[in-house]
Amino acid sequence: MDIRKQLVSYSRNIARRELVLGSSGNISARSGTAMVIKASGTCMETARNADFLTVEIATLRYRHKTLRPSCELRLHAACYRSRPDIACVIHTHPLYATVLASCSIKPVICAPEFMIASGGDVAVIPYICPGTPQLAQRVGSAVRNHPIIYLKNHGLLTVGATIAEAFMRTLIAEQMAKMQVISLMIGKKINSIGRHRKQQLLAATLRR
Repeated sequence: MDIRKQLVSYSRNIARRELVLGSSGNISARSGTAMVIKASGTCMETARNADFLTVEIATLRYRHKTLRPSCELRLHAACYRSRPDIACVIHTHPLYATVLASCSIKPVICAPEFMIASGGDVAVIPYICPGTPQLAQRVGSAVRNHPIIYLKNHGLLTVGATIAEAFMRTLIAEQMAKMQVISLMIGKKINSIGRHRKQQLLAATLRR
């Protein structure tokens, strides 16, 4: 399927699941030396093929007379520059993950799927003004070892070797955040499955 068609499909799925509101959030996919990214002001729930622009990763140059790329253009480019295996970047504003990040609560690896999706740890970045080179630099550094990143007072960022993988990481991160928030609401501390079990879990997964 064409990259733009995939991005439109996943954008609408993200909106249906209320992981963004209005024109917030952004999504992109690598295409050779460029990336295809959502245009600024575009709502994911009504996105069309024409709402995605092609931008060179190295120079951030693009050609379009009327549309501008997302204000988080630098953020996406920093991820692609940091790791050649990244094929998709998704930035959303999911409720529970944003609550945890904004309250400075470290995400707990509380389920096997979260361990596998995160690689055993989640990065939490302090608030930095969206759209700035400073945020892009910080995320570009963190993404080298963390496919899931919580942004304080801002939202969530996930990456993947495919659009599907990045999207699944978004869903898992939000579901685990929801579990953690609910545990705090009922006055309980959710248990971690322990980072020492990471290799055991990964080995069991590979044997399937």
